[in-house]
Amino acid sequence: MHAYKHSLLSLDKRVSLLKIILSLGCFVGLLMSTRLWLSARYYPLSPVIEKLPVISPPFDYILFISGLALLILIAIARRPFKYIAVFLLLAVFLSLSDQSRWQPWFYQYVFMLAAICFYSWDSSDVDKQKALLNTCRLIVATIYFWSGVQKINGSFVHRVFPSLVNPYFNFFFGVVNPFPPWLIILVPLFEISIGIGLLTRKFRDVSVALALMTHILVLLLLIPVRRNSVVWPWNVAMASFAVILFWRAKDFSMRDVLLPRQLGFQAVAMILFGIMPLFSLFNLWDSYLSSTLYSGNIATAVIYVNESVKERLPPGVQGHVQQSPSNGKFLINLNRWSLTELNVPSYPEKRIFINITKRICADAQDASEVNLMIYGKPKWLNGYRETSTYNCSDL
Repeated sequence: MHAYKHSLLSLDKRVSLLKIILSLGCFVGLLMSTRLWLSARYYPLSPVIEKLPVISPPFDYILFISGLALLILIAIARRPFKYIAVFLLLAVFLSLSDQSRWQPWFYQYVFMLAAICFYSWDSSDVDKQKALLNTCRLIVATIYFWSGVQKINGSFVHRVFPSLVNPYFNFFFGVVNPFPPWLIILVPLFEISIGIGLLTRKFRDVSVALALMTHILVLLLLIPVRRNSVVWPWNVAMASFAVILFWRAKDFSMRDVLLPRQLGFQAVAMILFGIMPLFSLFNLWDSYLSSTLYSGNIATAVIYVNESVKERLPPGVQGHVQQSPSNGKFLINLNRWSLTELNVPSYPEKRIFINITKRICADAQDASEVNLMIYGKPKWLNGYRETSTYNCSDL
């Protein structure tokens, strides 16, 4: 415990604060995306196994409220482990019932709560508490690292970053995209350096300060234009994690985090958060499990329907059908639909796009009346996306 004499936070205090921020961050995230966790909605569920039973109202509301109650109990309980265990079982069931729920923030919260459940059974067990903190440090540091790596592509440089900053520059200066590409590419390199710096003793506190600055800037970009509000509390939580886990923490090394001495949950976290995102670069692992949010390095999709299909769609779906100003065709932008109804981005995987299109095809009388167009991940240098088109008979 000698290492904590020069720390503002003791080992036990770090664990306690981590538990509180995790549970409250997850609580707010769930509350801000309520319809995502319910079955009574128009945006289709995408279960892992089609034969999984759908939880109908009012039981879906009961499960959702139970999850919120468990998170409050986790936050206030001194020994929250049975509540965490029940919440994790509920989270697994809800995630199997709909893959759209595999949002990056929920994925992170679930595994960090699992780390608490797995390691920290006794506050007097210093070794387990250190393993808990190092597991969570691994998750947070690798999220920064891979978030930066995923942004090294032409789509982030030419589309995503300008879309974030241009509303402000246009308002104040009347300038469109004032940053040259070589300057924008420093953004992901900056994020990568934070992830690495947090694991070094020499640059740890500096990296915490840079992480705080980054999240403040992100919130200043998102909140005034009310963009993707569900990630606002996630940014607050991530800033808090940086302080709780890394600020003036001198008792661990990079090796302690990346190369655990014993196989266990920390090794599982290393595989899922440290290694598997590499495979997403080759389309062998899901994008949202690889820190791709706001990277531009994801697939997107649009469903084209003819007017007769549009008229047969349920009213709650018709409201998401738009008419293209360029060609007059009717289309459903899946990301916009998901954000509008569920307050989360659409889960950017081909299997999810196909599943949703199948539900639209149920209202078509001919296979050619509905067409799914998938825009693949952008090429790293120029942002070019290959497109694939499917009609109902192809799905």
